[in-house]
Amino acid sequence: MNKMDATSLSPHMHRSPEEIRTRLTQDARAVSDPAIKAWLSSRWHQLFLQEAVHDKRALKAARSTMATVGRDRRPAAQKIAERFLRGDGILEWQRPQPAATERPITETTLVFCAGLLNGLLPDHAFRDEFSALHEQHGWKILRADIHPMRGCEANADDIRRALDDGEGMCLDGSRNTAQYEAPGDIVLMGYSKGGADILEFLVRHPEYAPRVRAVVLWASAIGGSYTADGIYDAIKDVDLASAYQRLNDFLKLFSPFVQSKPKGMFRRLDEFDIKGALRDLTTHQRGDFMNRHHAQLDALNIPVFTFTAATSFLKVPTFQMHDALKISKYDANNDMQLTQAQAKTGFAMETHLATLHGHHWDISYPPFPRAARLGSPNLDHPFPRQAAITAIFKLLAEIGVMH
Repeated sequence: MNKMDATSLSPHMHRSPEEIRTRLTQDARAVSDPAIKAWLSSRWHQLFLQEAVHDKRALKAARSTMATVGRDRRPAAQKIAERFLRGDGILEWQRPQPAATERPITETTLVFCAGLLNGLLPDHAFRDEFSALHEQHGWKILRADIHPMRGCEANADDIRRALDDGEGMCLDGSRNTAQYEAPGDIVLMGYSKGGADILEFLVRHPEYAPRVRAVVLWASAIGGSYTADGIYDAIKDVDLASAYQRLNDFLKLFSPFVQSKPKGMFRRLDEFDIKGALRDLTTHQRGDFMNRHHAQLDALNIPVFTFTAATSFLKVPTFQMHDALKISKYDANNDMQLTQAQAKTGFAMETHLATLHGHHWDISYPPFPRAARLGSPNLDHPFPRQAAITAIFKLLAEIGVMH
């Protein structure tokens, strides 16, 4: 693709954060304006690139292997964009990139809802990033104590306890629970099944909507997953009573990277509902939920910001190659577990901010320890996650959503 003149890329860059903030303050539904959606997406890309160019590990991963003279002479922003972004986002490095309008964030809390197998894989999603951002900026982040293996309706109670009582997990990803100050205004962020849990929570408890400044859906299984369809079909008629006695071995059916737990080390063992968790991730179940509650959720007037991801089967862990190929029949731009459509809501209030270049775990987890990789490649996870989360905070502050 030929380079384009920065001024010809799009006229929406002539807007300012102040203009967008004014529009959204007057009417939250202004976010449904396509011009505002385009500005928001472009601005997030700009803020992401400004942060990611300082990530040495990401820059090393972005270095071209095709460099003929031993040096990759592309600008740092171009390297990051071409390695970690997809679609129109790749061109964003060419735009003028005004620095973030620094606005303090002292009142709004980001409440994070993790996905299936939360706490059972070698690390927690955004383990290092959340701790670092809290320490560096003082931003309020609460990791809800989402159960790793039960249905969405049941997990809505975990979200409610986080909002009412400040109940959550330690930011450093340890197994310990912690009690925090109960949040006031919140941004709900859901990864994978955590996004489906959030929408279930909002349907069950619409009275919390006035406190929810925004919802961020990060590779969220809003439309279910074809992978979950296959696993659920395989277990739906199995008597799991005896399987719970050997839970660790059974969970490895979902992922060989589930961490071995000594007897008695599983938390909330009596709440495990493997069938319920997988059923609620099937395309039929999630599709039916969205059909029934689409209008109700959109009418809450909560801005929704979605991030999707895309990769190829050669860039996923070995045991996921079959699923990535299978999903490619539906959408070649899948993240090894979700298609693009399955990670979006279709709400008028939704803005799709970016398609990220990475697989479902790469964009969310730190590198898996070498001893836990079982010889599989593509578990080094170089995606600049802290830059991405920082850009979310700064964008939402610029437009007055976080304060």
